[in-house]
Amino acid sequence: MAVLLPGFSSCGKPDPSKAPVINTPAGAKVDLSKVSLVLANTRITRVNGDHYVLDFDYTVHNQAGAHIAFLCLYNEMDDLIEVNLSDKEGHDLVLGRRPLDGLTLTAPRHLRIPIGETTRSYTVPLMPALHEKGDPISVRVRLHAPSRYDELRSSVEAPTTQVPWP
Repeated sequence: MAVLLPGFSSCGKPDPSKAPVINTPAGAKVDLSKVSLVLANTRITRVNGDHYVLDFDYTVHNQAGAHIAFLCLYNEMDDLIEVNLSDKEGHDLVLGRRPLDGLTLTAPRHLRIPIGETTRSYTVPLMPALHEKGDPISVRVRLHAPSRYDELRSSVEAPTTQVPWP
């Protein structure tokens, strides 16, 4: 009996490689209604002097029952992430550039949001700012499915997080 139990442990989960794919036609709105975004391990770190970075892990949870595929000029899901930071007075903090920021593919190709949960790490430099140690900084993160037209853009937003200034 003990020999059969390990074989049954994987019976309940479907094989992601055999999951169907929802292909969004070019120019159509990507359906993100069954996709959620959450952040974890969010922190601002002082690297040295006036150099700071924001780090977090983000999890995209696709409950659509299929991979979601759409045409995209970007190579990775990280490129679809928008990060906004603000201090306690509501003033925006300025983000630095990430390596390879703004580079796109020569032709669109299908980018997939895999079925289930996908967790990735994200790091972005911050421009120097005058804040006191411990000042609360609000972190707003959204995932945008790209579109040439704003009315066709799909977005999903993580709950806003507060982190202390280092």
